[in-house]
Amino acid sequence: MENNTFHQAELAAKFINQTDRHVFLTGKAGTGKTTFLKYIIEHTHKKAIVVAPTGIAAINAGGVTIHSFFQLPFGNFVPTSLGVGTPLYFKVNDAQSIIKNIQMRDNKRKLIREMELLIIDEVSMLRADLLDAIDIVLRHIRRSSYQPFGGIQVLFIGDLLQLPPVVKDNEWELLSKYYHSMNFFDARVLSQNKPLYIELDKIYRQDDAIFINLLNKLRNNTVTTEDEALLNLYYNPHFHVAATDSYITLTTHNRKAAEQNETTLYKLNGKTHSFEAIIENDFNEFMYPIEKDLVLKIGAQIMFIKNDPTGEHLFYNGKLGVVSDFNDDGIQVKLADSNKIISVERYEWQNIRYILNELTNEIEEEVIGTFTQYPIKLAWAITVHKSQGLTFEKALIDISEAFAPGQVYVALSRLRSLQGLVLTSKVNFKSLHVDEMVANYAKTKDQQGNLDAIADTEALAYTQNYIKHCFNYENLYRSTKYHVDSYTKEDIKSVKQKYYKFASNLMKKIEDLQPVSDKFRQQLSNILRQNTSNTNQLIKSRVESARDYFIPLLQEISNFILNHIEIVSATKRVKTYLNELFDLELMIYEQIKQTYKAVIFADALLYKKIISKEDLQKIHEDQSRLHRINELLLGNNKIGTDTSLPKERSKKERKKKTVASKNDRSDIKPKSREESYQLYIKGNDIPEIARLRKMAETTIEGHLSYYVSTGDIDILKFISEEKLNNIITIAKIIETENLSPIKERLGSEYSYADIRFALSYYRSKN
Repeated sequence: MENNTFHQAELAAKFINQTDRHVFLTGKAGTGKTTFLKYIIEHTHKKAIVVAPTGIAAINAGGVTIHSFFQLPFGNFVPTSLGVGTPLYFKVNDAQSIIKNIQMRDNKRKLIREMELLIIDEVSMLRADLLDAIDIVLRHIRRSSYQPFGGIQVLFIGDLLQLPPVVKDNEWELLSKYYHSMNFFDARVLSQNKPLYIELDKIYRQDDAIFINLLNKLRNNTVTTEDEALLNLYYNPHFHVAATDSYITLTTHNRKAAEQNETTLYKLNGKTHSFEAIIENDFNEFMYPIEKDLVLKIGAQIMFIKNDPTGEHLFYNGKLGVVSDFNDDGIQVKLADSNKIISVERYEWQNIRYILNELTNEIEEEVIGTFTQYPIKLAWAITVHKSQGLTFEKALIDISEAFAPGQVYVALSRLRSLQGLVLTSKVNFKSLHVDEMVANYAKTKDQQGNLDAIADTEALAYTQNYIKHCFNYENLYRSTKYHVDSYTKEDIKSVKQKYYKFASNLMKKIEDLQPVSDKFRQQLSNILRQNTSNTNQLIKSRVESARDYFIPLLQEISNFILNHIEIVSATKRVKTYLNELFDLELMIYEQIKQTYKAVIFADALLYKKIISKEDLQKIHEDQSRLHRINELLLGNNKIGTDTSLPKERSKKERKKKTVASKNDRSDIKPKSREESYQLYIKGNDIPEIARLRKMAETTIEGHLSYYVSTGDIDILKFISEEKLNNIITIAKIIETENLSPIKERLGSEYSYADIRFALSYYRSKN
């Protein structure tokens, strides 16, 4: 990132990497927010997680959904206790109910405790109450009830003039008692912890000065009647698109876009070609980044939905083209505004989850599913919503039914210049205004003071505090003491008890470290208070001395534990005990890494360097330690042959197969099931079939759910797509197909019938 061109991005990166301040990074369409997100993930030294409000947004950001990561129930959240008997007609959660329903495995809890940076992309869609719910989970899991987000730094990324948070009128009637608006910045957790407002202001999409000025006025709610008149100069309801022109229609509703694409494709002469996506493992259909079935003809206008992955920049997200041929090399596309024909190959999208490597204590990504399809879609028309993030040379914009503040801005900002604009309906002054709450929040940017000076001051304080934190052994002491105190059972009940002497010796070694670390941290504080010209040099010298003192002792303790593991491995019934020992050794290893990290921070403090992920890479890989642990794992069948530590199956996991088979209605007699199906296809609903057959409605539901699983009945005949998605998500989160716990999480809006049909459909897809 060059200083002159990317100053705001560099400033944001400095706050992320060198302070613990929350940051809201925003910017007009085309200013590089996505590029910044990728840069941070690739370079930050912090342990980071990326989440987004929706499945598609998460896939595009390379992260996971908010609900799946934090295992939040669907519904609304209120920041105070609801009390018993509160009459409500929709699902509402409070802090108590959220904490009560958290069902996280130990590995996930450890991962959350290791997090240092949470990145939330597409934050315009994030509701204030959902952000407060995230705060509740983080404080609880990280055991830090007095720190916002449990002490984690949060980076919010998005353009608040894009897709707004969705809240129904009856929900807002309740939530308005607690929130000024549903925008994320009105969350209670941010009331005393406002994120720094940093706006990327270099526009890469537009180079038309008049157009840029107009877009700025739209963002700032300062449009005039003259601006309205300027836009309406481009009103042309009878505009005819020539076959050689590459115009795309932007409209406000899905039905309009779908109708235009389907009708225009149908009118084309020639053979229809269909391409089905290749889907492997876990990739929920509600996360599909593009249609599963792509239907094209030669002459079809298409749009690329990804940048060229080859690096040749042949196309970009939003680039238009026309299908010219189909052959063994792929789909041939003639690019708009040129005679260049390229061969388009399939692209792979990945669905990931975050895991904590239990050997290195680092957060890693694991691919759990893929979706492979040609990165193109029919593009005679597209909705304003789905155009977000795209760039067009020419567009017909139909905003006659614009229904959300800022929607006109989103549509117009897709274009490079006014020269490519055609309006099919006139704009009116009212539709040009954006959400007043958003506009007022944007004004706070100018009330923050000099961000460069703030960054310098806070970077210094953060680095100094971080170095002191690296030598804080209190958590290690508490965890070791907790382990020692667990040796309380009689020998006959636990093999572990006969190793109390080991635990006692381990405690003594940790206790010997504690006073030295406390004394060293006090020395650092004294040096910092003196604040002389050579303070940073003194810190570097003292930290290097501390490294030379502590590292050999910590490595000795690590070997002490590993030697004990080797001895214990020969004993029976010690699996849980071995896992405890590995956890303790991992804490020692983390302390070793922290010590080396302190040296890197001290060096950066002295030479004013920015720490990157690469700087820390070498301290994450102690090959001799990894080799020894792998030998212990591979040589011990009590622990397993995987490189991650196994855990005993929970009672919930042991019951999983039983529950699944109990809910599987395939044991119903085929003849009885068929009779119900025949009555259904003749037009009878479930209550009527139950009456005719003198059976319970739940029995009929079981009959018909079988035909949902076979595909003979469309699942959407029984429940909405939104409900289906929510039920499947909750079933995955709490890892059960038992109806009652799923209904408990979803609330009264969901019936047992809804859940039964959804699970039948879900099982058929897995």
